[in-house]
Amino acid sequence: MLRSGVTRAGGGGIIDKMIPGYQDKIWAALPKGVKEYRVKAENDAFETGIKQHKRWQGLFLSWKETEKGFAPSQKFRKPAVDWRRQMERGTMHYGRWYEGPNGTDYTPGKTADRLENVREPFTDGEWAERKEYRSWDIMKLGYAGLAIFLSYRVTNEWPVVWCEEQEQAASEK
Repeated sequence: MLRSGVTRAGGGGIIDKMIPGYQDKIWAALPKGVKEYRVKAENDAFETGIKQHKRWQGLFLSWKETEKGFAPSQKFRKPAVDWRRQMERGTMHYGRWYEGPNGTDYTPGKTADRLENVREPFTDGEWAERKEYRSWDIMKLGYAGLAIFLSYRVTNEWPVVWCEEQEQAASEK
């Protein structure tokens, strides 16, 4: 049996330089039972790693199979928008299920798209009513931030750099 080891910098150890091929000589001198034991131990160590990998792989694959069951199913999907979202979007219609907004009843020719006017979902009166309950306007916040920044810039002291080296050089001459 041929045995090869990893040769590192220098081409082997000091003993290999003093006694070339000493490992092959020792291997040839070993009894057959010891050789078989060493070969079997090395092969078993290799196969143990493969066996452990297969065991972990089976475990992980079974978990992956379980994970597929956690995905949302289209079978139970609700094909409707809940009332809170409809109210926020301005598409909520109060009335019977067969009555639509603006006098429509969802029969052919009498339909209306509630998302047709997405830029202005509220009337002027509704906007005026909603503006009464605003807590803070983003423009006021922007102006306040700009005022703080400008007051900081105006009130702070800024270092002044004087170039005195040229004056000293001119006075020394």
